[in-house]
Amino acid sequence: MQSDESEGRTSGIVVPRTRWLVVATGCFTAVAGSLGFGLGFAIVPSFLIVGALMQPRCPRAGRGLICAGALWLSFWVFGVGVFMLHEHQSTDPPSVVGLTLTSVLLVALCDLAIVIEEVKIRRT
Repeated sequence: MQSDESEGRTSGIVVPRTRWLVVATGCFTAVAGSLGFGLGFAIVPSFLIVGALMQPRCPRAGRGLICAGALWLSFWVFGVGVFMLHEHQSTDPPSVVGLTLTSVLLVALCDLAIVIEEVKIRRT
């Protein structure tokens, strides 16, 4: 397993575990954001999903889409999500608060995993 990871990093391919985290984060935030802001919000995380799916075949373009999508999604989720958590009304259903909190935490975890992978890829 170790040789597969180092071989993938030398060719610029993100490890599958991180790609699946990116896809899961993109899908979850697309659904949660669409429930709160309409279907147009699904465009934002779609860059993450497309980048993660095309990354093994087109390493540079895939990593570029993942990084750009993560920046764009982080801007929206942290800006809007943290504001929504801060302005939480007691009349809001717990599911809205749970979806927002889960989205913020997933995006933070995903961003951390992407940064770690980029550092490992650039070091090799």
